[in-house]
Parts: sequence; structure tokens; C-alpha cells
Amino acid sequence: MSGKQAPAKTTTPKSTVNQSPTPQAASAQRRPGPPPQSNSPAGRSNATSTTSATKGPNKLNSPAKNQVAASPLPVVKSATLREVSENAQYLPPNLHSIFISSATQQALQLSVDEDVTQENNTKMIDKEVLLKDIESLGQGSNFYEFKEQIQNYPENEIAIVYDYDYYYSQNFLICFDPLLKNFIANPPVTLPIQEADDTEQYVPPEPKTWISLGSEVEIEEERLITNRPLKRFKIKVPSRSAKAAAPSEKFKDVDPDIDRKKNIICIEQYEDKQFDLKKMELDSSVQAAAEHRENSSQTIWRYPKNQWTQYEARTFTEEEQTKTMKDEQLIDMVMNSQDLFKEALQQNVIHNPFYLDWNELGGDLEGLGGPGDSHLREYQSFSSIKQSRDMIVTCIQWHPTIRGIIAVSLAAGQSFDERADNMSRTITSPSLIFMWSFVDPIQPKLYLEAPDDIQCFQFSPTDPHVIAGGCVNGQVVMWDIKEYEDRIRNPRGDHRDKDLFIPGYEDESFFQTPHIRFCAVSSIENGHSEPITDLQWIPDHFQITTQGLPTENLSMTCSQIMTCSFDSQVLLWETRPPRGGAKPLSKKEREIINPMGVPLTFKHLDLTWKPFLRLNLQSPEAGQVDFAPRKFSIRETQGDREALSKEDQNTFEKKKEPSGGQFVNPVDEANKSISQAKAKILQKIDTFFYVGTENTNKIRIKDRLYYFKRSSPGRRFDINRRFRDGQLVYQDWMPQKESDSTKFSTPKAAWSSGVVDGPVVALKRSPFFKDVLLIAGGWIFQIWREKVHSGSLLHTAPLKEKITDVEWSPTRPGVFFVSKQNGGIDVWDLIDRTHAPSISQSISNTALTYLSIKTISSKQQLLAAGDSNGTVHILEIPQSLRQPINQELQVVTNYLQRETERRDFVKHRWNLREEEKREKERLAAMKMGIAPSHIPTQDEIDIRMKNEYNDFIQFEFSVLQEMGLRDENEAPVIVPAN
Repeated sequence: MSGKQAPAKTTTPKSTVNQSPTPQAASAQRRPGPPPQSNSPAGRSNATSTTSATKGPNKLNSPAKNQVAASPLPVVKSATLREVSENAQYLPPNLHSIFISSATQQALQLSVDEDVTQENNTKMIDKEVLLKDIESLGQGSNFYEFKEQIQNYPENEIAIVYDYDYYYSQNFLICFDPLLKNFIANPPVTLPIQEADDTEQYVPPEPKTWISLGSEVEIEEERLITNRPLKRFKIKVPSRSAKAAAPSEKFKDVDPDIDRKKNIICIEQYEDKQFDLKKMELDSSVQAAAEHRENSSQTIWRYPKNQWTQYEARTFTEEEQTKTMKDEQLIDMVMNSQDLFKEALQQNVIHNPFYLDWNELGGDLEGLGGPGDSHLREYQSFSSIKQSRDMIVTCIQWHPTIRGIIAVSLAAGQSFDERADNMSRTITSPSLIFMWSFVDPIQPKLYLEAPDDIQCFQFSPTDPHVIAGGCVNGQVVMWDIKEYEDRIRNPRGDHRDKDLFIPGYEDESFFQTPHIRFCAVSSIENGHSEPITDLQWIPDHFQITTQGLPTENLSMTCSQIMTCSFDSQVLLWETRPPRGGAKPLSKKEREIINPMGVPLTFKHLDLTWKPFLRLNLQSPEAGQVDFAPRKFSIRETQGDREALSKEDQNTFEKKKEPSGGQFVNPVDEANKSISQAKAKILQKIDTFFYVGTENTNKIRIKDRLYYFKRSSPGRRFDINRRFRDGQLVYQDWMPQKESDSTKFSTPKAAWSSGVVDGPVVALKRSPFFKDVLLIAGGWIFQIWREKVHSGSLLHTAPLKEKITDVEWSPTRPGVFFVSKQNGGIDVWDLIDRTHAPSISQSISNTALTYLSIKTISSKQQLLAAGDSNGTVHILEIPQSLRQPINQELQVVTNYLQRETERRDFVKHRWNLREEEKREKERLAAMKMGIAPSHIPTQDEIDIRMKNEYNDFIQFEFSVLQEMGLRDENEAPVIVPAN
């Protein structure tokens, strides 16, 4: 490097039609002159400014994305107007400075400090846009001077670079070199160039070859040589028994201050001035020698015991073996024991002598409620200090594919009146879903933003990066976290994360939890008018049409959602784009319609999403209020292909779409709409499903209908009058044609009954029995069997505390968990007992609100329990509640079969009692003379009605014959009476 600068030239740079002000004036007009920063040209050191003139400055590539771009020319500082004019001459060929006015900036979306900044200073502009600007403005256009170069530019996009400090005399630079444009857009990553250090470096001395001068002889003479064996001495310390035999020696405590001169000599420490000198320099030598150490240890001898060590197997010699084999006593003993050996060998074949009966006595003793380790151990807990305050856990979902990831939704525990009073706080505080990782229990991995509090949500079984949720305002929300899957897979705080960045250029936003905005939200007018209480994905092996028919799903992806709400409706939603598809958008159009960078996977649904099938749950009894569903359960589950026969499965695999199984972004790609013309109707899928409701009551005052419902957090109605009944409804989702019109409407419920003494809080199907349901609400829970409507198989007595949720064990058929309002969990084991829980354990000091179980491995199973304080408790389930006992599935199957037969017997006895009651009433009426002597049975009534029908057919046929409308040889069709 030279200390002299190149001589300044008097030539001035090319000027545009619109003369630009001076850099200082333009900078003053554009911003209030901030102080020079360390990364600006004005704040650079003097050493950088002394660069030779042959290597001109270049400030095009700013430190965007925390990378150091290799500049083709070294950078110098900008100080005066004279130096600014000199900098323009060092620009590379086909790179010119240009002044762009504020009106042109707004038209081209080049507004300074908004569209382009000091960090992101480059933007690509379409060549056609610049030519249109020149045609419309003529010589008044800022680009008129470069019209010929713009027309001859080989590519469609031209790079415009923002000059933040007017370093090259104008506010922008325009590039007409394709290679330089690619260099500016994608700068290579290089390390900062280190300045050469002219200081003299230390060179360590090299060792020299050792030359013997006879010193080893003197060392050998001085070495100690042992000429005689060492003497050994044995010192015996007298034991306490010997001291007791000679009590002449006595010891006592002496005070040194009193009897110092008589009994003790004490030498106190003092400072010796003779050794006060400090050594300033010391010459020492070191002789390398083999290190030798001797150590010993004494073991603690606690108690005597027999010990031995056998180093070699004891065997006979060949002579002893020959002598032993010829021993007559041994030969006689073997011959006499021959029959006993054969019998023992036969017994070993028939029965295993090493078989342990204890392991087969019902499995582990803890499974029967024994005194073993059977309590739930808290594994971990998740809670946010700021966001979890005054919030309750409404839903917990485990990630389907990534281990150690759990998602939690929180909602404000307020009634409708409280939410209305605190509306400002509700609007300002965002509603979030927290995605926690077991690696980092302090900071969540992701925040999923929602328009309102989330009551329920669920991952897509086939596309885990897609999440659907139901809000308290009745809207359905969709998220797509595909871009963040790598982030949630990697552990937070690991040292490998720091290795991703060059030292000094770390991305601080990488270590902050990102907030993900929802992709789409349903229309308020066409959705639910009450809070959504339950949401489920339709399994991937079938789909429901607009007529309610279950057909094959050739895409093999879960694309339909089923929701329910208090507004007496169950809605079905479709997430795939329409058949017409959406037109792919360019990069510029995508930036315009999506300024927040949200994935466009469900852009076609946003604010226009409507359900394709609407089910209105009507009461079968006239004059009763429609049902208010809280939970629902369909028979089909994800992964179960029982509805498809073996022949249908082979046909289904041939017709299956090859591109199915994942969502297609309709904005980035042309829509690959799946043709369902080949899909046939599945006859084995049951269209009936169960719904757990919250009982409502109504009164009519002056032709106005008033509904009274149970109050709950986030409800729109909060009336003090409450009703405790929760009903179980058996409903068909397939619409039926009305008899008096051509419209299709939801049929009335096939069956309904009040089952619990409060609103239904849980309706879960057993993972081992598809037709067994566990329903809970109020203070009781029941076990029902599908299509057995005479009564429940198990009905418990009211508990002391209110039930908030239940969950089946995924590995034990007879075990389920019940959470209560006092913060405790009851574990019920049907094999152990059916009248009381096997285990009761307190988990939290507040009410538990939700339960969710995840099987991590065959040796670990975790239970997530959320409470009303916003905390999620992760509990580890012990082996006794995780490992099934011997033949547990068969035992539970027999128990359910016995209870089903008991319900059939009870129903039969009810019918007999009803017949006996009617017979008694008939006999009593006959005695009083107000009833006929004989009451026909149902069979007699059927025969009489058939005879009357046959008489009518014959009469009609005779009349038609007289009118000449029937042939004389023709006979009427008679229905047999039997």
C-alpha cells in the first residue's frame, strides 16, 4: 500500500436531465443527518482512506444477511464534494450513477428507507417498466439518458442500487452488465482481509544435537547403588486392652496459658529478618529421569467371609481318567441309573424346568393395585411467565412425527361479560398456540398467532406441518409451518447453531422465537355463531361428498375437517382448492398480495371459506330445543382400512393418484385437482356418529324465544340459570329428502338420552374397541357401546369432584385416566376394580382442563395434563399402567360382552314387565265392563290389515274391469296374509 493518493481529475461525471442537489443538501432533505456510524464511509479509519487510486472505491454490496461480500475494488471514505466527484470516475463499466425523484420512487416501489434500505440496497426492476416510464414522461424521465442502453440490455430485469450516503454523487446506481448484476445479487462469502503486520515475528530456537563431554560418568558415579538387602522392621502398636492392663500412663487436658512453663513448651511463630531477602534471579537445572511411585491402600474389613479364586480348571490327568472309567462301582451306578436318566430327559422335553411361574401370575404385581411403583412421576412442565398468566389450557396436541415437540393452546378464563368489559385488552394481547420442545422448557419453539382464543386444534395426520384450529368466535383457522420444521427439529441453545454463522456476523433473529401468522381463516357469516368446541380431521381413506356420501379418497391425504359448536350445528369443511385451480403468481405479484410473507398454501380459503355440508341437530321430540353439541366421535379412525375390503383395497391402490399425500400450493403451481370420477361409494362406512351435548332449555315470553345455557369461558351467553343434564345423541350426517318438498335436510336424531349430570366434557373411543365410548360430564362418567341404547355398560357413582377430561390408555385396554377439578387424576383399571379408582394422585393446586397421552417407546409413555393456570405438566406413566398384563385384551373383551348381554337381558325384562302391566290393565278394564274381552296382538293386527288391503285391491280391479281398463283374463295381485 502507498501513502499517496491519486491526483484528482477535473472531469465531472455525467449529469442527468434533472440536476440533483449536492450530497449534503440531498441528505439533509431526506433525513435529519444522523451521526456517522462505524460501518459508514465517514466513520472509517484513515488507514482505509489511503488506498491507491488505481483500485477505486466500491460500496455497492452492503453487509446484508450478515455476510462479507468480496468487493472488486477496495473501499475508501467519502469526505468532501471534490472527493465525491472523484469517486464517480472509479465506477466499473456499465455502472452509472442516476438521480431518481421521490415520485418515480413511489411509482417503481423504490422508496428510500422503506423498499430499499442501507442493508437491503438492491432491487430488480423490469425493463419494460422503465421503457414505459420513458415513453410517458419523455425527457422528463429520470431514465431518459439511458434509453438506448435499457433497450439493448439482454435480460428482462435491471439492477437498481441505492447509494445511502451519496457516495457516487447521486442517490441511486443503475447496472447494465449482467455479470455485475449477478455479482451484486449473489456476492461470494469471504472472510475479512487481514492487514499485514510489519512487526518482527518471534522465531523459536531449534534444539541442537547433544554432544557428550563425559558428564554421564560423574552422574553414574554419584548414583546410589544398593549393595546389600534392605532391612525390614515390624512395629507393633499396643492395643487398647494392653493399655487397660497398665493404667500407670494417664493423660489429661492442660490449659497452655496457665501451665505453660510447667507442662508445655510452646514456640510461637515470628518473622525472621534473616530470611527477609527475596530472590531476584535463580539458576536451576532439571534432569529427566524415570518417575517411580509407590502407593498402598488398606481395605475396610467389615465382616469375615469365605473367599477364594480359582485360576485354572481342575481336571484329571490321562492316567486318572483311564483309572476312573474302569472303576466297577462307577459302571454299576451308571447302569442302575439308566432308567432314571431317561425319565428325567423325557420330563425336560415335556416341561421346561427353568420356567418361572411367578412372572406369569398376572404380570407385574403393580398392575393389580399392589404396593409397587404405580404412581405418576412428573417428568417436566411447560409454562410461560408472561403469556400464561390468567390463562387456561384448552387443548394439547403432540407432534405426529417429531419426538419431543408438544403444542399447547391457551385461552382467557373469562365469561362473555368479562370479555366484553376487557375488550381492549383482549384485542391488544394476541391469541397464541405455543409449540414447546423438551430440550428447551423455558422458551417456546414457535408462536402460532390466531384471530381469537383457540378452543381446539389438531395436526393433520398425513401432513404434520398443517394445523387446523377452532376459535372462540366460531372461525376455523389454518397454519402451515413447513418452513420451520428444521428449526423445531434442532435443539435450541446448542453450540452447533453458532457454527452456522461467521464470527461477528451472527443473526440475532435466529435465536428469537418467531411468530407465525395464520394462512387462512373462515368466513364469519358462513361459519359457526358460537365457540367451536371440537375439531377433527376426516381419515384419509375416505371423503364425504356434498350429498353426505362416503367415497374413496384417491389423494390419500386428510383434506376435510369436521367441527361442532353450541349453535346446534356440525359443519364439514374442504381445504383443497377448487377444480379450476388458481393461476400461478410471479414474484412481484406474490409480494403485493402477501406483504407479511405468510405461506400461500391456503390463500384460496382466506375470508371466503365456507362449509360444504351443514348438519342441524334437531331434537326428535316435538317442542324440545335443538341440541347444543360439545364433543363428537365418528367410527372411522386414521390408519384403519377395515371399511375397505381386500378386493377394494387392490382396486383402490390402482386408482390412487400418484401425486396425492400432500398439499399443493395453488399459487406457486398449477392446481393438480384430483378427479373423483373414479371414486366409488363405500358401503361399509357407517354414516352415523355420536354427539355429546350441553343441555339447553327455552321459555317463550311474548312470542320471544329465550335460551338458557351453561356458562363457560368465552361463551356468548352467560345467564345464572343452569341445567345439569348432558345428552348423548346418535345422529346421521347424510342429508335426507323431505317428504313434503324436494329439499335435502339433516334428519332428526335416531336416538338421544341424558347420560351425565352436566355438560359433556369428553367423548372418547377406545383404541382397542371401535364401538366402545367413554363419556364424561359433571361428576360422573359412563361407558357405552355403539347401537346398545338400552343403557350404559358401566355407570359410576358421583365423584366428590367435578370431572374435566378423560383419556384411554393406548397400550392397556382396561385402563383410562380421569382428571378432576381439584387438580387430581384418577386411574381406573377395569381388571382391578370397577367401583373405585385404582390410583388417585394430586397433580396441581388448580383445576386440570385437558389430558393427552403419547407413547414415546415401548419403555416410556408420557401423559400431558394442562391446568387452569396455563401450565402443562408432563407425567411419566409407570410400567404397571403401561405394560399390559397376561391376556388383558381377552379379559376386557369378555367383560364388555357380559355387560352387553346383561343390557339385552334387562331390555327383555322391561318388555315383559310392560306386557304384564298392559295385561293387568286389560283384565281390570274387562271386570269394569269398559274394555273388549280380547285385545288383538300385533300379528293379528298385521293379518287384519293385509286382508283389508287385499279386499281393496279386488274392489279396485273389478271397477277397472267394468270401465274396460283391465283385461278379463288378468287377475289382481294379492298379498298373502301369512
